[in-house]
Amino acid sequence: MQHQLYYYPANANLAPHILLAEIDCEYELILVDRKSEQQKSAEYLRLNPNGRIPVLVHGELVIFESAAICLQLADLYPSARLAPALGAAQRAHFYKWLAFLTNTVQPAYMAFRYPEQYTTEPAAHAGVRDAAVERLTEAFRVLEAALVEGPFLLGSHYSACDAYLYMLSWWAERLSPAPSRLPNLRRCLCAVAARPATRRACQEEGIELRFSSPLP
Repeated sequence: MQHQLYYYPANANLAPHILLAEIDCEYELILVDRKSEQQKSAEYLRLNPNGRIPVLVHGELVIFESAAICLQLADLYPSARLAPALGAAQRAHFYKWLAFLTNTVQPAYMAFRYPEQYTTEPAAHAGVRDAAVERLTEAFRVLEAALVEGPFLLGSHYSACDAYLYMLSWWAERLSPAPSRLPNLRRCLCAVAARPATRRACQEEGIELRFSSPLP
């Protein structure tokens, strides 16, 4: 049965898209045009009442939230080894890092990118962004330390966490300095970028394949 991934280039669909390509299953990409606010249409809101991208449809199953989609794909296709086995200690670390990425890093980035969503006072936008940058800087320091052995968050084992980290780091190139200047993080991002699935997903979305070379 074919998956349908509702997406917009370089949005939160990038991590699930990479995983679909890793699994090498049949999937269809359905563009949700943010420029015309298609994500707020009645048709799309029936899939995701929050009006956010992405959504994954698989038969009668409809899932929104990028991390939830990643978990579902990892569980649905265990042979792809996108997550450690249930009950294993590494599985606990897998949950930890995915939760950290989606609950700590991603909200801080969203505050940096869209400060107007976090205050009703236009004069406070700069303060919201500055505080978000501080949180992002500290979060990426935590990730840098965790990647000291690497190359991936679970050591030598690639997982859905690394695809999620690639997506967030892709976005975070807006920061100055960009987190991709951190050596351990850059090593991880290069390893993810080198995977055929990552290259395929970026190509299909028509976006730049970032971090394809190490730091000079």
